[in-house]
Amino acid sequence: MGKVNLVRELPYATGREISTLVENRKAYTLNNFELNVFETYEPTNLVPLQFDDIVIINMLKGKKIMHLKDVPSFEYLPGETLVLPASKPMEIDFPEARLQDPTQCTALVISSEKIGNTIDYLNEMYPKQEEKLSWDFSWDKFHINNTSELAAITNKLFATMISTDPFKDALTDLLFKELLIRIIQQQKFELLKEPAPKLNGPVSYLKKYIQDNISEKLTIEDLCRKMNRSKASLFRLFKDEFGISPMELVIQERIEKAKELLRNQFSVKEVCYSCGFSDVNYFIRLFKTRESMTPGQYQKSFSIQAS
Repeated sequence: MGKVNLVRELPYATGREISTLVENRKAYTLNNFELNVFETYEPTNLVPLQFDDIVIINMLKGKKIMHLKDVPSFEYLPGETLVLPASKPMEIDFPEARLQDPTQCTALVISSEKIGNTIDYLNEMYPKQEEKLSWDFSWDKFHINNTSELAAITNKLFATMISTDPFKDALTDLLFKELLIRIIQQQKFELLKEPAPKLNGPVSYLKKYIQDNISEKLTIEDLCRKMNRSKASLFRLFKDEFGISPMELVIQERIEKAKELLRNQFSVKEVCYSCGFSDVNYFIRLFKTRESMTPGQYQKSFSIQAS
């Protein structure tokens, strides 16, 4: 995960602001929010941390190993966001922190009342198209990749919170609404990637149709006919729920199928045509854009891991 769509580093602590070499904290407190900036200057393991309210965590620099109850330990890198419920205990390793190369991480703590009011506002003012859909966190998708939109709004929010703008409380309230939308959409998008996603019926049905016809030339007209919806209706459903277009789902499924075939040692050309792409060079460029490596590099890296 991570490595793209980074949240910018914030001003580092200096002089007397550094009171400890492990999780040194600087806080910016507003009416409904508290932005904590943590820096660690030496390797250490199993540092305990817990927040009384819902917290949105961003890794800005360096690497952590996160240990959460009932979840396998995982690396946490820049380009990723964690959303954790109130009172969630965690323990953290800092394997690469150094005095001259510290880690930096933020924890945006939001009062439960503010979360509830904002979600109620979104459901009232911007109801989802489907009656069963609503704005809310997906707690099983607490670890998400940043999109460019999510990183951009996070950067703007942090810049506002640490500024001296006299209206920063009001501006932060407005920015937080957009941040919440982007997080919820990305959580739904991450859920969409699962082999057996817990999705609403229409999207599950469409995903299965795409998988069954992955080598065919699929158009938006094909998807609309299969779903018995107009283009406008189908686009609204996907934008509301996932923040993407229906054709993005097709591309996602093609890339996932391509990765499966590459792992099974099919040639790049075979994979290209088997996954519905008509041009090998386009397939290679698209794959590299999505996976940060070419199909050949992906296949080689998987072979090395497997050996």
